[in-house]
Amino acid sequence: MEEPKSYKEEYGDDSKSDSIQRGQISENADHLQRRLGNRQIQLIAIGGSIGTALFVSIGGALNKAGPGGMLLAYSLYCCLMGLVNNSVAEMSVFMPVSGGFIRLAGKWVDDAFGFMAGWNFFFYEALLIPFEITALNLVLSFWRDDIPTAAVCAACIVLYA
Repeated sequence: MEEPKSYKEEYGDDSKSDSIQRGQISENADHLQRRLGNRQIQLIAIGGSIGTALFVSIGGALNKAGPGGMLLAYSLYCCLMGLVNNSVAEMSVFMPVSGGFIRLAGKWVDDAFGFMAGWNFFFYEALLIPFEITALNLVLSFWRDDIPTAAVCAACIVLYA
């Protein structure tokens, strides 16, 4: 087996040339390290599962199902989300793509499915903004009645824009 040649042997010694700048070669420009520890992954999962909907809708679920039923439902939901996250992680490790879950849907299922997943995510995000405004109005009206709803809506729209 042949030994690999060094740069100087392959291309010659150009250290006396004024037109070449020496630099350090890295895999990416910002020295990004592509690894997460177990703690970071768990915190991302916890942060992704706690949202406005949990705090706004928890009262109705607690009233209907009680604490045991709510704990059971939340545990089942967390198990389902864990399976989905594990599947996405395995697909990303096995065949990485330049993009998120929308690109994964296009690569693993079909390009039409990826297209549909992209539009589905767009509509989800577009409808999330009015839900967030409604939830904020609900929480604020619980604590104070003198805050006008139109002012909250206008402030949220300005902050989102």
